[in-house]
Amino acid sequence: MPRYARLAVATAVVVGLAVPSFAQNAAPAAADPGAAAIAAATPPAPAPLPQNPAHILKYLSPDDLDPATLLAPPPADGSDQQKAEVAEVLRMQQAASQARRDQAVWDDRHESSELWIPTLGPIGFDLTKLPATAAMLDAVLHERDAAADVVKVYFGRRRPWTFNDDIQVCEAAGKGGSKVRAYPSGHGTLSYAQAVILAHLMPNKGQLVMARAEDFAESRMICGVHSRSDIRASAVLGTTIGMLLLHNAKFRPLLDDARAELAAAGLTR
Repeated sequence: MPRYARLAVATAVVVGLAVPSFAQNAAPAAADPGAAAIAAATPPAPAPLPQNPAHILKYLSPDDLDPATLLAPPPADGSDQQKAEVAEVLRMQQAASQARRDQAVWDDRHESSELWIPTLGPIGFDLTKLPATAAMLDAVLHERDAAADVVKVYFGRRRPWTFNDDIQVCEAAGKGGSKVRAYPSGHGTLSYAQAVILAHLMPNKGQLVMARAEDFAESRMICGVHSRSDIRASAVLGTTIGMLLLHNAKFRPLLDDARAELAAAGLTR
């Protein structure tokens, strides 16, 4: 089993995703329709991606975050599950209160460590006064950027609003934005990656932090740009990034500085 594969499997099980078998390299029996179905659902390996110098992993290895072994493919376009997911997005939008829709817009515009302001701000979590913690969270954002670029391009999934004109979009670009790159949610990946680390550093606020990560990800459905499986995949990718960084030697100095700073500010009690 590849390095960190067990971590990816455990993470996927927690959020309810089916994880591809790591024994796929074995030759399947010719009469096994299940094996044929799995092979058909697996997306082909993409062509080598051009590397944007602004989005290159600094701490983790590309092998740690290989989409072919980390995530199951999303539901196929036109499948019953895909249609049900699009219908769920529309139902969520129609049922959401004005306050919840406003929150989804706010969350859309704060794809950064500012996402913690509504939850942790009232207890004194002010990143303008916590420079070491801010630097650590920015490093997590950078790793998310690099990982999400590869994974989103690999799967190339269309956004739910491209299938139903009644779905509204709360992104600033509206329906003039990207029609693909839906799987997984980048916002959700960020919230889960940072939440795993913050919950480790502030265990007394762990459940509060993880609940905010989930709610931030759910905003993407109310915003009309992601479906349920996109959110689940973001929990897998984000949790994996966070867990790997917690045990990464290069990242440890940032983690230690943030821990000391948060303790000095009385935020770890």
